[in-house]
Amino acid sequence: MPRSSEADLIAEARSILGADEEILGAGYFGLANLRDAMVAGGTTGGLAVAIGSDLSPGIGTLAGSLLAVRASAEEQGVTVTLLVAITPDTIHVLNQDTDGRLRTEVVSFRRDHVTVDIQKVGLSRHLTLTDPDSGVSIELHGSVSWLATQSTGDKVVLALLQSSAE
Repeated sequence: MPRSSEADLIAEARSILGADEEILGAGYFGLANLRDAMVAGGTTGGLAVAIGSDLSPGIGTLAGSLLAVRASAEEQGVTVTLLVAITPDTIHVLNQDTDGRLRTEVVSFRRDHVTVDIQKVGLSRHLTLTDPDSGVSIELHGSVSWLATQSTGDKVVLALLQSSAE
């Protein structure tokens, strides 16, 4: 289960990047495109259970969503939850523990050379980071909702990225 305090998030980032690394903030995000897998998997799971099982379609929908999201994430070389860690010079997008199945760092960007786009969608935030020279880009989804446990770190990361983009 993801940790939610900023101190825990920074400690997790340090455990990945190195004990001497100065971490300004960290938060949990997911790939933005995993929402599509969640809907497709949920629909399939709900229908499958409704057609041929004594289980509730709700259980099938939930199970289908979770399995589809995990499979889609791993096909893209990432874990469902990504840790975004900000250092003075770099934005690191990191996989969580994968038991060696996936590489630790998904992508990193120089803070002084990245295009940051943050779109507000209700209490969600869609974050796009792009290297203008190489075109390498990642689209992430986070939350600023008081209901979401990950929002504490997401708010810190988003504030740091907004201030560096100005």
